[in-house]
Amino acid sequence: MSVAVILLMAISQVWAAGPDAESLQYYPDVRQVRADVESTYRDGRPGEVDGRIAGQYLLLAEVLEGSWGGELGAIGFERRAPAEAKRLRTQYLKAYASAQESLPELQPECSGLTLAEQAAKRICVRANFMEVRSSQESDIAQVRQVAERYFPPQYRDAFVAHSFAAKLGEERSAQEAQRQQNNARLEYQREEAMFRRIAAGILLAVLSVPLAILALLMGRARRSWGRNTGSFNRIASVEDMHLFDIVGQVVDVQRHAKTHVTTTTTGGGYVHQDSWHAQPVSTTTTIRSTDHLALFVRTDEGRELRESFVDLGIGVRTGNRVRIVYAGDRWSRSGVAVAVANLDTGDVAIERGQAGRIASPYCLLRAAFWGVMVAMAGTFVDMMTGVFVFTLPGLGLGAVAAVALALAWQASLRAGINGQTAHYAAALPARPR
Repeated sequence: MSVAVILLMAISQVWAAGPDAESLQYYPDVRQVRADVESTYRDGRPGEVDGRIAGQYLLLAEVLEGSWGGELGAIGFERRAPAEAKRLRTQYLKAYASAQESLPELQPECSGLTLAEQAAKRICVRANFMEVRSSQESDIAQVRQVAERYFPPQYRDAFVAHSFAAKLGEERSAQEAQRQQNNARLEYQREEAMFRRIAAGILLAVLSVPLAILALLMGRARRSWGRNTGSFNRIASVEDMHLFDIVGQVVDVQRHAKTHVTTTTTGGGYVHQDSWHAQPVSTTTTIRSTDHLALFVRTDEGRELRESFVDLGIGVRTGNRVRIVYAGDRWSRSGVAVAVANLDTGDVAIERGQAGRIASPYCLLRAAFWGVMVAMAGTFVDMMTGVFVFTLPGLGLGAVAAVALALAWQASLRAGINGQTAHYAAALPARPR
């Protein structure tokens, strides 16, 4: 197995080598290269002829090495190249080294200038030499000229393909393709980011509508509090609560119970005829009773009142002296009956469910307002950053925040109302009748 792999690798390297041994007869002698360049470029800039000669020497040596070295480079060339190829490469490299050694020193008038400035002066020998030598290797057109001058058509493409200019061109093509791919990806990302920004902006505009409505409703609710002092106003804060009581004598008591029956059925699903297991039908019945109490009280001022309570949990009979506690707002100073104190027995009881009639739904508006604000915050981040990551979590978090805040604020308000009522009612039996 390993022998076959080695053989395939060797075959692939030979295939990559390009020119065969027959092409060696067309490689020119170093003297011929010099003569051809001098006859063609005799009118060039100072140093240009020597630079072109040195560049062609190096070009020919590199093509030889690439032809037989393949991916292994110089090591592959030493292993596989024929003796004539090695002789030619050595000859070219020696001639190139000699041309490099004969390069003149930098001229005083060219000292201190950049390579571009020296090339612009056209008299700097070293700059001209280096510029032309480099172009002879890297310029694919000049490489093709050398191939057409010395090689028949069947070897020219292989010569050019194994040159440094071809490899440089492939690298540049690959870099250009990569650059275009990167640009296309960046353009796609920009378009996607713009689309996300537009979508987030539209959603932000949509969310601003309920936010504005909620703000208006909250402002209207705040302005309306305390204006109409002739009617009861529900409160949004315990600080706005007003407690007062009326003392009188019970002239009649009406009490009855209501029974609430709830039936729940579970099970009874489909059972296959071949199945030995069957789920029976289960029925759960829940019975709940509520105690309804109606008190008719004649106040000390001669007025007669009727107040109803549910599950108050206090004993009252005709003739008892009672104090009825009312809870309302501090503006109208009116309210609903929330507790009863039996002055004869000293018993006190409050109806906690009445807190729901006193508590304002304003906290629901406020919770919804902040829930929309949370959703808008996530949408705003997406609009600014061009991503669409925070919008959906922001909407979900806003909904959860709205529900959680509404429940928490409402529960806190009702607990405060009941707590203030219980504290107020507890002191009533000790007060003078």
